[in-house]
Amino acid sequence: MKLSIASLGSEPGSRYLEIAQQVEKLGFHGYFHNDKKWARDGLVRLGAATQVTKSITLGNSVIDPYTRHPALAAQAVATLAELAPNRFRVMMGSGSHFETLPGYGNPKPVSGIREAVTLMRGLWRGEKVTLDGEIVKFKDGALDWKPDEVPPIYIATRGPAILKLAGTIADGILVGSFATPPGIEYAKKYAEEGLDASGRTWADVPLCAWIYVSVLDSEDDPVPEAVKRGVSFAFWSSRPVLTEMLDELAGGDVPDEFRNFLRDTPTDWSPAVMAELRRVIPRSLLNSLAMVGTAPQIVERLKALRAVGVSEAVIWPFPKDGTTTEDFVSRLARDVMPHL
Repeated sequence: MKLSIASLGSEPGSRYLEIAQQVEKLGFHGYFHNDKKWARDGLVRLGAATQVTKSITLGNSVIDPYTRHPALAAQAVATLAELAPNRFRVMMGSGSHFETLPGYGNPKPVSGIREAVTLMRGLWRGEKVTLDGEIVKFKDGALDWKPDEVPPIYIATRGPAILKLAGTIADGILVGSFATPPGIEYAKKYAEEGLDASGRTWADVPLCAWIYVSVLDSEDDPVPEAVKRGVSFAFWSSRPVLTEMLDELAGGDVPDEFRNFLRDTPTDWSPAVMAELRRVIPRSLLNSLAMVGTAPQIVERLKALRAVGVSEAVIWPFPKDGTTTEDFVSRLARDVMPHL
C-alpha cells in the first residue's frame, strides 16, 4: 500500500514547502493539498511545491465543477502538470461548504462532474470545445497550447451515484472518510457497476482512500478535537448516505442521544450545531470514519483496507495535542510505513 500525505492548508507558505520536502525525503508516495474554501489556495501552493520536489506525486483534493469553472481548472491543472511531468493528479468531487457563497451550490453532481471531466479532457487534447450541459457551459473555446502532460483525473466521493460514475469514467477513485472494510466494500459495490459498464476492472482503476489519522501514544489518550471536527464535517457533507449506513458503520453501537440529534436537527453548518455534533458523535462512528490509535493499531487498520483492495491511503494528518505535522509525518514514516 502506498501512503500519501495531505495538507489542510493551515500552515504558512514556507512551512508548507518544508513539509513537502520532508514528505518526499521520507519516502511517501505523494503530497496533496485540499481545495477547502477560504483556506490558503491549493493550486497556488502546489505550483510552488513543483519547484522544491522532484519525485513525489502532487495533487489537489478536491476541485468541484461549480466554484471553479472546469475550463479554468483545466488551464490551471495543465500548467501544474507541465511543471511536474508525470507527477500531478486531479481530484474532482461535488464540493461542499457553499453556505458562504449565495447563488452557488452543487445541484445534479453526477452531471456536473461528468461534464467537467468531458470538457477538461477535450481541452487537454487540444480540441476546440463547445459544451451546453446541464451544469457546465462552454462555447467554442480552446487552450492556447496543447499540453504534453495530461494528468489523470480521479473522482472523490462517498455517494452511490458518483461512485458509479467514477467507475465508468475516472482514471482513479478516491473514497472519502471510510476507514474500515465495510465502508470500502460499500463504495466498491457501486463503483463496480461503473467498471462493468465501461468494460474495466480494478486492475485499470486505482482505489484510494482518504483517511483522517491521529497516532496516539496510548489507546486511552483522548481523541484530538481536530479529528472530531474533521469527522463532523465529513458526516454532515454526506449525511444522507452515512445516516443510511449508520448501524453498519458503527457496528450497531449508536446511542439514542445521537439518533435523536439526527432526527431533530437539520443540516446546519452553524458553529453551535457543529459543536453539538462533535459532542454527541459516538466513538464507534468516529472509528469508522477516522483512524485514531497507537501506531501498531494504525498499521493493522491500514492492512485491513489493503486486504479489501485499497492501493493508496491519502492521509489527512491530525497530530496529537502538543505536536506538529512534522512530528506526525516523521512518526508515520518511522512506525507505520515500514510495515506496509
